[in-house]
Amino acid sequence: MDRQQIRLQEQANQWLEQQKKGFTAVQEQQFQKWLTANPEHLTCFEQSKQIDGLLNQFSDHQIDALSNSNSVSFTHSRIWIATAACFALCMLSLISYTLWPQSNDYSAQYNSQIGEQFDVTLPDGSQLSLDAKTKLSINFNDDRRLNTLVKGRALFDVSKDAKRPFIINTGTTKITVLGTKFTVDKKTSSTHVSVEHGRVKVQTNTHAVELIQGQQAQINKDGITVENIDLNRVDAWRHGRLIFNNTPLDEVLAEFNRYHAINVKITDDKASQLLVSGTFLAHEFEKFLALLPHVLPVKIKSSLDQVVIEKV
Repeated sequence: MDRQQIRLQEQANQWLEQQKKGFTAVQEQQFQKWLTANPEHLTCFEQSKQIDGLLNQFSDHQIDALSNSNSVSFTHSRIWIATAACFALCMLSLISYTLWPQSNDYSAQYNSQIGEQFDVTLPDGSQLSLDAKTKLSINFNDDRRLNTLVKGRALFDVSKDAKRPFIINTGTTKITVLGTKFTVDKKTSSTHVSVEHGRVKVQTNTHAVELIQGQQAQINKDGITVENIDLNRVDAWRHGRLIFNNTPLDEVLAEFNRYHAINVKITDDKASQLLVSGTFLAHEFEKFLALLPHVLPVKIKSSLDQVVIEKV
């Protein structure tokens, strides 16, 4: 059994123990995602259940006697011999899990679909909340906890580990923390980092800043811009609220498109750069479109499969 198989079996054992205690709704969702992420996960979980079922057939005295004896004499039927041999094999496997050096290695990938949000608890105790249309890969080892945000937005509530920095890489931006809570939002042409509490170091190839509670950094090709923000804005999206403050219309529509599969076309650059301010509910896209001509010089044309926005 190689290290990867041992790690998967350990995860399966942990899920089985939690299942026996009783899942919360969130844990049940996380378990199902883990179970369907890889066919090997189901195999390992079934093996854990078989081992657990076999162990339950023996008393504590029998388990202690079998695990502590170098030789055992069997005088019963062949069925007992076969069962005991199977038990010994299971005991050997369980002992190997215990004696194998513990590793901090962990890897996973998470993808959320349109309109889908979910929470994840990582092995180090850190909490993740993924927004819709988000792709995130995770690779932990003994030296660092590396996360790659391929697209989308995630809220990170990081457990402290001074020996292993927690790093988020967006391709153009590197965010490093030890323990804090913040959101990273990777957009088409920029990345936004918003800090709810703690400190976050943000780096590009040419610039570096340190953010504190209530600050947001916008990172694009021109550099890094820092501003103070209302803390309620950091995770407003988790509660279905989209908050805009002089935000270009094309970015506003991209926000709504996380939750709606509606094809929206803006006919010219001038219209796309019109600024929008206000708080809107993510599920009320149609109401937002109906309001738009009353606050901006645009007109809306709708068909069955497309919405066209023109400047007037």
